[in-house]
Amino acid sequence: MFLKKMGIKNFRCIKDLTINFNEGLNILIGENNTGKSSIIDALRLCFSIRKQWRNIYIHESDFHIDKTDPTLPTGEIEFHLYFEIQRPEEAGIFVDLLSVDGSNQELQLHIKYTLDITKGITSIKPTVWGGDNEGQHISYEIFELFYFIYLEPLRDAVKYLRPLRGSKLGELFSKIETDKDKQDLIAKGVRESISNEKDLQDLIEKGQKEINKHLSKSTIDELREDVEIGLLPFDFRKIVESLRIQMPIYDAKFLSSEINQKYFELYQNGLGYNNLIYTAVVLGDLLERKEIISESYNSLLIEEPEAHLHPQVQNTFFSYMNDLNEKGIQIFITSHSPTITSKANLDSLIILDKLDEKVTSFAIRDSDLSRDNKKYLQKFLDVTKAQLFFAKGVILVEGISEALLLPVFSTILGRDYDLEKKGVEIVNINGVAFEHFAKLYNSDDPSKRLNRNCVIITDGDHNAKDEISQRAKNALSLEIDKSDGRLQVEIAYKTFEYELFTAGNNKNILLEIFGKMHSQLINEVKKETNLEKQAILFVDKLKSNKTKSQLAHTLALKLSEDATLQSNFTIPKYIVNAIEWVTKMN
Repeated sequence: MFLKKMGIKNFRCIKDLTINFNEGLNILIGENNTGKSSIIDALRLCFSIRKQWRNIYIHESDFHIDKTDPTLPTGEIEFHLYFEIQRPEEAGIFVDLLSVDGSNQELQLHIKYTLDITKGITSIKPTVWGGDNEGQHISYEIFELFYFIYLEPLRDAVKYLRPLRGSKLGELFSKIETDKDKQDLIAKGVRESISNEKDLQDLIEKGQKEINKHLSKSTIDELREDVEIGLLPFDFRKIVESLRIQMPIYDAKFLSSEINQKYFELYQNGLGYNNLIYTAVVLGDLLERKEIISESYNSLLIEEPEAHLHPQVQNTFFSYMNDLNEKGIQIFITSHSPTITSKANLDSLIILDKLDEKVTSFAIRDSDLSRDNKKYLQKFLDVTKAQLFFAKGVILVEGISEALLLPVFSTILGRDYDLEKKGVEIVNINGVAFEHFAKLYNSDDPSKRLNRNCVIITDGDHNAKDEISQRAKNALSLEIDKSDGRLQVEIAYKTFEYELFTAGNNKNILLEIFGKMHSQLINEVKKETNLEKQAILFVDKLKSNKTKSQLAHTLALKLSEDATLQSNFTIPKYIVNAIEWVTKMN
């Protein structure tokens, strides 16, 4: 079984949200304050309900507050979990959760928290039921079959790996050896070994005499009772809980004897590597448990695994997370890392968004992206371009020239249009393969698209008949109803450089820059007096000399440094339209 869907209502920043999950790996990404941690905590609350060892509870502050009326919470907290049945026997094992609709079966877990404030006394009342009907009892044995491990952000790995009661290392070794007779045999061997250590026994006897000597002098005879000193009983669990992890300093092949080996303690390691060690122990524990209790539901919840890990280690760590898909463990990860996102299978990504105080989720698995779209994006999305999933808006451009100049243009337009301040990402797709990206935004079903504005900027390449090129037509066909859609297409009359040249008095600025780049060609361009023909000739010279990006870079620097030049420069109208659209947050 696996969790296929979860509904959350009135929990923290989430008013009403339904999330579709994958069988194996689920990566929750999005900007800050979009509910990623709240979703993880909701899972923790549900998976640990009715258990003595849980370490998370509902508090009054967890109830959602409507910002239009901040005086009172806005209703009951509700969690609704829907599990896919993968094996027929699961319907019997989890019978208290069973929901039947004709020939369709699924497992359902429902939890509701009611906030009661009576005469100034606050109480929170939970209601838990399974299946379709509120009140349907769930036995204790079923709750025990839900097992999860939670790795919080910025976790203290050294603390969790200390040899203490309940340590993760002890839990792992307890599951590796489950045979009670073998456990007793190991414990007996340790006890006998220590009992036969004469020097230790002599030391214990001396200490015992010393204590009883002082005890006899500090109490009256009638109350005096001598004490005996002995080692703790060495049962198997206490032995494995006393194990510790340490790092050998020397390569064993250089040592004449193991006794010469020295060790680093965990606290002497870096935070990143200690977190990898801790995660390895936790994963070992989780997989061993799955082997022992195969009918149980097992999950791993990790917040920000990128903490303390450099990008290359993030890659290898995440590749291993992908491998666990086949181990029967459902994994839920929250992340801000474009490195992890760029390496992820796109179908594992769930993007969270928040607009007008409403949290929404978009699972790429449920999008209109075709298999070919996903294959293209999988190859194309590097660390930089993967940032589009975290952006407030996205501009898709054909080449480097637009990517260099648009940020400068946006600052000229003013703070309300500043792409950086508005959290807008410019993605240079190095061509015109816009369809692969457009399907992230242009579905007429809001649940199948990113809830952010996207604009495509491309060349129209108008011909002598004043017709746009086929590639421009293809781009326009991707646009849906602007009143509801998130994708807009803005097209230059001919090309980006042509529009720059013909707008306002820009040609003088561009000719000056071009003249310093190609003094032998500038006169040829200046001889042409017709503005349109001069612009075409100018663009042709840029193309033939492969200097479009150099021109854009130089112009961007000049505009950034010269306020007077900014005031005399005219931004092409279609670029202005694009920036206005993508920075309009609605």
